[in-house]
Amino acid sequence: MEDKFTYTYSAARNAEVEQIRRKYIDLPANDDKLEKLRRLDHECERPGIVISILVGCIGTAMLILALLIITRSAALVPGIVLGLAAFAVMAAAVPVYRHITSSRRKKAAPEILRLSDEITRQK
Repeated sequence: MEDKFTYTYSAARNAEVEQIRRKYIDLPANDDKLEKLRRLDHECERPGIVISILVGCIGTAMLILALLIITRSAALVPGIVLGLAAFAVMAAAVPVYRHITSSRRKKAAPEILRLSDEITRQK
């Protein structure tokens, strides 16, 4: 049996391991400014995404219900009205996302601008 040493290095794998490791470290001192800037930006978008997906799902459920009403009970007019309302709810998902995201960005703008100024001055 040969005793030989093998070593494999994967930068992507080590970066992923380090990223997972950082989630479990309770030291906020390891956060650098760029990472904090990314986190703030992500926190501005996340609520808008979640709520707009929820609005879209509600609209889709309404549309399915409208199709069921039309096909199962032959109630054409209520089904069409509910279907049109469903399309309106689904169409509202994008404006809801934009409104929530822009309001969150306005609140976070001073901190994000301060951090981005500090980062660009360091380079």
